[in-house]
Amino acid sequence: MKDSFATVSTPELIDQITTLAGHLNAGNARFLALIAELDRRRGWAEWGVKSCAHWLNWKCGIGLGAAREKVRVAHALGKLPRIAAAMAEGRISYFKAREMTRVASEANESYLLNIALCGTAGQVEQTVRGYRRALDAEELSREAIQQRDQSLWFHTEPDGSLVIRGRVPAEIGALFKRALEMAEDSLPIPENVPAGTFSDGDDLRRSRKRRVEALATLAESFLASGPQELAGGDRQQVVLHVEAETLTHDHAGLCELEHGPAMAAETARHPPGAQFSR
Repeated sequence: MKDSFATVSTPELIDQITTLAGHLNAGNARFLALIAELDRRRGWAEWGVKSCAHWLNWKCGIGLGAAREKVRVAHALGKLPRIAAAMAEGRISYFKAREMTRVASEANESYLLNIALCGTAGQVEQTVRGYRRALDAEELSREAIQQRDQSLWFHTEPDGSLVIRGRVPAEIGALFKRALEMAEDSLPIPENVPAGTFSDGDDLRRSRKRRVEALATLAESFLASGPQELAGGDRQQVVLHVEAETLTHDHAGLCELEHGPAMAAETARHPPGAQFSR
């Protein structure tokens, strides 16, 4: 192999390496786009594996941790068109793209991309680390605000109805919504009601009434059985999507309730008595 480069000058060697690096970057961009599409289609499910990352581990020989990261980056790039385009053009590496997706948003995408195009991989990593520290401080501040402003109060109207208002931290809100959904699912569904029987306004009123009935079911269930230890079943779980690095290090990262808002990383590290599926 060494002899095959004997006639290649050093400038030519450098040119070939950088050109090939660009092709590899573009190839990685295509690879990630394909992964994102496969995961959106759940094309891996027909093989009976647990996730797209497990499929990559099996079919492509990628370590499971690295495979999970590729799936995360693949989906993140779908929301970051400038970074995705630069990678597809071979101008930035997978490493730089991966680091930027940890903190990139519509607001800072152009700034981060400029650093990635002009700076080294180390400079990108250092910039992202600074962003993560700032985000972590912001998340802790947000958590403090949620704890400070939480409240629940009610009053009785002249007609005897009870008005309830409240503001609770994100994780308590997720538990409440899950419990209310379960209570609503337990209510009987009206039978033999043809579609279009009710107007949109009627349907809205029926939906609101059903939610009130679900709240009554919650109260009745608690009064009947009292507080219970949470079981391990999925129906009692609140799903939290969080990066392993967010849990093991004091850095901000992906930390959000499923179909819900983002949550402070510190709360995910020390959940207040709730049972979370991570």
